[in-house]
Amino acid sequence: MLKNLLSGCFFGILTFLSHFQVCVSECLPAVVASRRTLYKPEGGSVSVYCDVQHCAQNWTGGWGISQGHFALLDPSPRVQLSNISVSHTTTRLVLEIHNLNQSDSGPYHCNIKWKESNSQGHVTLINVTASSSNQFTVDPASTGRTLSHRLMVCAAASLCFLLALALALCFSYQCRPAPPVPPPRSRNNSTARVKPNVDVVYAVLDRPRQQRTAQQNTPTTGVIYSTLSFSQA
Repeated sequence: MLKNLLSGCFFGILTFLSHFQVCVSECLPAVVASRRTLYKPEGGSVSVYCDVQHCAQNWTGGWGISQGHFALLDPSPRVQLSNISVSHTTTRLVLEIHNLNQSDSGPYHCNIKWKESNSQGHVTLINVTASSSNQFTVDPASTGRTLSHRLMVCAAASLCFLLALALALCFSYQCRPAPPVPPPRSRNNSTARVKPNVDVVYAVLDRPRQQRTAQQNTPTTGVIYSTLSFSQA
């Protein structure tokens, strides 16, 4: 009895494990791709891919562009399509576009058809920007005219600078105050202001002896002083 019970439990465990393995390993068809936006210059290249999880089923489809309606891309020298086997249940679809032009801009995605349904991957938006060489293309004839115009502008600017400098110098000399003019010197005034040097000279007049003898008999007279004045011319 116990032996039969153990055998039944063991058989039930094996059955459960087999069903669990089937559930875990169950494969669901899908398209795996990332949603992104790419900016590429004109004349460059771009490479994108998506993974088709087909679970060993038959499928058709691939990369295409949606411009009003979805259209599959055909391989060409510029457009290269390749399939890489990742596993026995998954295939990677690679899209490469070389020598891009602005007409290549648009939304790209993988569209896969199964037996009974369709699957679409996330959209990759490719924006092709104008090349810098195209933006700055210059006509040689216009280049010559542009050079002459630049020379004329430079000459006019130099002339204006010289004129402005000359005007600035003229204004600076005119605005400078003139030195004061000294008053005229008058000879009369200078001589009038100078006081004459006055020298006092004392002179004693001595008379001859006879006169002195006679003078002794005459009353004494006072001393005579004389004053001499010298003035500067």
